[in-house]
Amino acid sequence: MSKSSKGGNFERQISRFFTKWLTGQDKELYFWRSPGSGSVAQINMGNKAISGDIIALKQEATILIDKCSIEAKNGYKEASFSKHLKNNKSDPLKSFWEQCCDDATKADKLPLLIYKKLGMSSIFNGISPDLYNKIKKYLPNTRFIHLKWDMDYPDTYFFELNEFWSVITPEIIKKLK
Repeated sequence: MSKSSKGGNFERQISRFFTKWLTGQDKELYFWRSPGSGSVAQINMGNKAISGDIIALKQEATILIDKCSIEAKNGYKEASFSKHLKNNKSDPLKSFWEQCCDDATKADKLPLLIYKKLGMSSIFNGISPDLYNKIKKYLPNTRFIHLKWDMDYPDTYFFELNEFWSVITPEIIKKLK
């Protein structure tokens, strides 16, 4: 399977995940892949509504998409949390976060990175300190990995995807300013 089809499948999986998170059902989709996701056309569109890899298909889904630019990355065996500790010159996780932050900044949204390492079952989502500080009161017993970058990008707080979104409900996201 090619990287592009693997990425597209992962984006569809994440779209279904957020549909179920928002609505409790998975038949009628509320989120989907961005048109031209991963392509130069996507970068050049400059449309706030089409920031990141996931878009809202229905008005109800805009509660998340209007606030967050979602970047989905899957299948990179060289990407790992341990590379951060070794301060490697090549760190795919760092590159993913930079791309996510850059896209979010252009769209005036919060960055949300969804990441799954090749061969692992767990999916993680990374958020910025801005979002973390707005929702941390809901997460007192939730484990996370905090990565501090030595660059011009904000720290990343990584949570296990299912656990995070079982606590952070659509009602909490609606309240965010």
